[in-house]
Amino acid sequence: MTGTRFSAAAFFVALLALASADPAPAAPYDCSNIDIDGHKYDISAFKPNTYTVTGEPVASHPNKFRSDYTLNPCQAITIPEGQELSHCTAGAWVCQDVMILLEGDKTQTVYLNTIAGSAPASDKTPAREVAPATARADKIDDIKELPWNLTLKGGNVQGKDKSAVITFICDESVTDDKVGPTLSPYSDDAAYYFTWKSKVACPLAIPLPVQQGMSGFGVFMTVLIVLGLIYVIAGAVYNHQVYGAKGLDLLPNLDFWRDVPGLIVDLARQLWESVTGRSSGSHGGYQSV
Repeated sequence: MTGTRFSAAAFFVALLALASADPAPAAPYDCSNIDIDGHKYDISAFKPNTYTVTGEPVASHPNKFRSDYTLNPCQAITIPEGQELSHCTAGAWVCQDVMILLEGDKTQTVYLNTIAGSAPASDKTPAREVAPATARADKIDDIKELPWNLTLKGGNVQGKDKSAVITFICDESVTDDKVGPTLSPYSDDAAYYFTWKSKVACPLAIPLPVQQGMSGFGVFMTVLIVLGLIYVIAGAVYNHQVYGAKGLDLLPNLDFWRDVPGLIVDLARQLWESVTGRSSGSHGGYQSV
């Protein structure tokens, strides 16, 4: 009895341990293998490029300002050697360049803000992770395929957390993977929103299962059935046209098919007698000569 109680207690302890265990870690983000509601996406064609999104000028007397954005949806932005001062810090996936518009189409950078990216901890700020996450977006009326969102976190601007949300829209007409996103007209205090139309954003085609050919037996049975149908139909037409037959009399060689069950029984009896050594005509004893 004590052993039974101990086993039951151990069983419940094991259940509690399983319930309290941390869930398995999610697979690392891979832009070539994105799964959303069973649909597969591959946007790795964007990975080699750094995309620039030009914002709208904003007047603030006596100057005009503009915020441009550079981003990569697959990895941190690659900073060319020797240009570290004109880019966000290493690890940024989305960088905001706030600039003053000068005369002669010249610009001067005022701030560089990391909107999304990863960064190690420092004396004043904790470590930040970009933590890419994908999800289905709301349906757009004139778009056949459902759009989807890529959310990139880890941004920090003046002590406030920031993130970027990129809405990918399947557009078969945009075949150039160097065409980047546009800045959405709406934003909030925590996130910046982008819209990206491209053929690359379309779901991958689901491969159909390979149809295997029929086996030799299957081919034989198919041919046999087809020949049988031809035999029955042709014979029925002939009997009707020549003899005016109707009903079962339409079947060709009807007398033969009626005798088939008896023939099968006789064949089975003969096989049985040959195997067992018995004969229906012998009754044992002597026979007169």
